[in-house]
Amino acid sequence: MISVEITLSSVMKVQLLINNKREKMKKLAFIVISLFLFGIQSAKAEMRVGVTGALHMLDASGTETIRSSAEKNTGSHSEDALVGEIFAEALADNGVAVGIAYIPTRDMGSKSRTDSGDQSAGTYKAEAELDNVVQLYTDIPFYEAYGASIYAKLGVQHATIVTLESLNSGSSYPDKDVLGVTLGLGARGDLPYGNNLFYKFDVTYTDFEDYKADSDSSPANKIEADLEDIAAKVSIGYKF
Repeated sequence: MISVEITLSSVMKVQLLINNKREKMKKLAFIVISLFLFGIQSAKAEMRVGVTGALHMLDASGTETIRSSAEKNTGSHSEDALVGEIFAEALADNGVAVGIAYIPTRDMGSKSRTDSGDQSAGTYKAEAELDNVVQLYTDIPFYEAYGASIYAKLGVQHATIVTLESLNSGSSYPDKDVLGVTLGLGARGDLPYGNNLFYKFDVTYTDFEDYKADSDSSPANKIEADLEDIAAKVSIGYKF
């Protein structure tokens, strides 16, 4: 009885932590979207568009539970990738910018393992992509130096995890939409090559909500994965 109560208590604590993370993401998403809508309604906002080159450093860790044997396989993977982005933003008189950025797709890498168990023998390859990444963000300036504006960045991302795994069992996991919250620091200023050109430098951290899914096998296996991303970005844009 004591062991059962301890187990139930542990499960409840984990579930509470997951729910708290989701609630924090929802609150931050609401703040970002509110600032975004407020910014685009500004009558004197300066419109700006641009392109970004970014180095993304993605860390993923997860656990797969084989329900037929109660076996758990855990692993982690890091993947660096150069990714191109496009963005559009509105800059208000007070220096606050709100914008939207888009990444068509980015590779999350792959990892393989070979099992020798009676029920799970074979080679398993996990592979995935982040597709149609859309980010709403706001840049809030707090310091001016050497003609550059230093700002804090707050954003929310929506992306689709596309699974491309190759499992010995023949089963697969579904694609899933995930939400991420972005925090960062950046600097922006005008380029000397024209009155309408500007630059931006950003360093950001994004914490995505956990990917949770059941496979299409019978009985269905279960996977849970946590995704975090650090990015260094350089942007060039044109202002109207």
